[in-house]
Amino acid sequence: MGLRVEESEKEPKIVDELIPSVLRETHFFLRLFGENFSNDTIIAFTHTPAAYGSTCDHLLNGEYKVSYAEANSALLSMTAPPPLDDYKFYICAKNSETDHFLHQGSEKWKILATHNKLLPLWASIILIIILLLLASLFSGLNLGLMALDRTELKIIANTGTEKERKYARAIMPVRAHGNYLLCTILLSNVAVNSTFTVILDDLTSGLVAVIGSTLAIVFIAEITPQAVCARHGLFVGAKSIWIMKIVMGICAPLAWPTSKLLDYFLGEEIGTHYNRERLKELVRVTDHVNDLDKEEVNIISGALDLRKKKVSDVMTKLKDCFMLPINSILDFETMSEIVKSGYSRIPVYEGTRGNIITVLFIKDLAFVDPDDNTPLRTLCQYYQNPCNFVFEDITLDVMLKQFKEGHKGHMAFVQRIEEGDGDPVYETVGLVTLEDVIEEMIQAEIVDETDVISDNRTKKRLARPVNKFQDLAAFAGHHEHQRVHVSPQLVLATFQFLSTSVDPFKVDHISETVLRRLLKQDVIQHIKLKGDEDKNDPKRYVFSEGKPVDYFVLILEGRVEVTVGRENLVFEAGPFTYFGVQALTQNVGLAEAPAPSTLGSLQNLNMDSMLRHSFVPDYSVRAIAELYYLTIKRSMYLAAKRATLMEKGVLGRGGTNEQIEPEVDKLLRDGDNRVEEIREERQREDNSKPYVPTSASPHTNATFKSDKEVHPEEEKLLKK
Repeated sequence: MGLRVEESEKEPKIVDELIPSVLRETHFFLRLFGENFSNDTIIAFTHTPAAYGSTCDHLLNGEYKVSYAEANSALLSMTAPPPLDDYKFYICAKNSETDHFLHQGSEKWKILATHNKLLPLWASIILIIILLLLASLFSGLNLGLMALDRTELKIIANTGTEKERKYARAIMPVRAHGNYLLCTILLSNVAVNSTFTVILDDLTSGLVAVIGSTLAIVFIAEITPQAVCARHGLFVGAKSIWIMKIVMGICAPLAWPTSKLLDYFLGEEIGTHYNRERLKELVRVTDHVNDLDKEEVNIISGALDLRKKKVSDVMTKLKDCFMLPINSILDFETMSEIVKSGYSRIPVYEGTRGNIITVLFIKDLAFVDPDDNTPLRTLCQYYQNPCNFVFEDITLDVMLKQFKEGHKGHMAFVQRIEEGDGDPVYETVGLVTLEDVIEEMIQAEIVDETDVISDNRTKKRLARPVNKFQDLAAFAGHHEHQRVHVSPQLVLATFQFLSTSVDPFKVDHISETVLRRLLKQDVIQHIKLKGDEDKNDPKRYVFSEGKPVDYFVLILEGRVEVTVGRENLVFEAGPFTYFGVQALTQNVGLAEAPAPSTLGSLQNLNMDSMLRHSFVPDYSVRAIAELYYLTIKRSMYLAAKRATLMEKGVLGRGGTNEQIEPEVDKLLRDGDNRVEEIREERQREDNSKPYVPTSASPHTNATFKSDKEVHPEEEKLLKK
């Protein structure tokens, strides 16, 4: 006789090699193999082993009638009884109600076994919850901790917030043992998942256990914790680091040797590292999530690219450089060009521009007087500033290092080696400065107050207001109409003083262009004193009390003695003291400024009307030392006013100052010549007319009085 368990709710186990064991209280079908089965056969069980055919003693509760019988087998339906004294059940059978149960033997193939669940239901549920939590933790830490390599942890520990630094320092000792930590997490995760599957299988049937364990592990123990730890791995890892230390101790017998094998075969874990290209790309691709400005990203990228760029890529070509020949003379014109260039270091060449022999520093000109006409060669031989030559294939990082050291200055000349049939020739092709290197580093152009172009590649000119005192060369040179010459520096100082301190010559009345042209006319006077001259010689007097004048005077060099009023108050005056402003700005009434349509009539203003108004001073001005002074006649001043109005009209129509400068010169000269002619014609008539003197000293606000009728166009012009 033998048996087989069929269609059990729980898959039976095999114990003692051949004995099937069914979970208690599980319904199943038991198929018996043997002889003489019938539908009346009744089966019972006992825990007592005995020989085949003996009477069964100590029968267990429950008798099972065969539900289906064949010649050699029978099938019965039953529920597995709980194991009592023993887990083995021996079969007893009889064919009728009146027969006795006979023992079927103690062979293993005739024995049925039952078993209890591993744990009570409540314990199994608690254990399943704990296992799921541990599985979630290990799965999350596998991603969270292992994704935090040692390099990143060091960065966070040094640059993170206070909490991030605390978390990173807590994780770093454990994360330092990378393979040991990995083996511990994987072993623990596998053990927890396997235990969870066994416990769940003990509670449910096979299919339910498979589906339930799969869903629980995937959604609860895998997806959710990994999604959380991928974003908050630092926080979770720091808070659960004590659990990992305990688990590492438990798994040490297996995890530690395994990690040592991995260290031996795979090598030490280095962590994430970045070369220049990767670091630059990291900054670029994370631009939308980091807090770096575009300028900061450009600076980082530019600094990382310095090693790849050469000086030939950023140099200024020699043809675009401002240079001076060694045979130059440091006069006012040359000094003006140097100042106008705006550079602090100027290459000096001899012969050809490629033959650079020294560098001129602007600070070397501090004690050079342009009037001395010092040769540039003399100055260069005195200072002997060395030149720094580099080859065109030098990279910018090397160039920056040289500039930082400062031994060779902050400017270098770039040379190219020309290979030929003979010896190689070094050709100077450009120059590079510290500013050029910094511009490449910050990826932007540095524009200072003296630059006129944005960069040396596009050569795009900058739109900026022109400094009226920047072009000093405009004051240099001698004009053909001047009989007395003074230094360009003094002319420049005169221009600045008149345009800023004397009201009639300010830009509201006389434009800068016209004033500059006015100073090039024959307006400088010179009084040279001799030792035996009488101090009351009329030639010494610039102004005489009671004598009418029609000009303005500005003392440039020398000293004068001023006698004022009836009290004959005497004081001395020196350079940049002016007299006779009233001769230019007589208070003859108020009028509106002329409209553009009246410009033509203003140019034809009656010169006779202008000359019939003179200024009578109540003071005398006498030279007491050699004297240079500026004289602006009223007629010339009015001509300058006309020229200013004409300039505004031309500029308003889109013209330029260069177009009107010849006309301005002609207008100033014609006005002055016409005045001389009319003066001679009216001299006799004017001498017979009495003048009414007024108090018009330099320290009073006297008004002008005239017995002549004022021309209306003259009035408008004076009040413009």
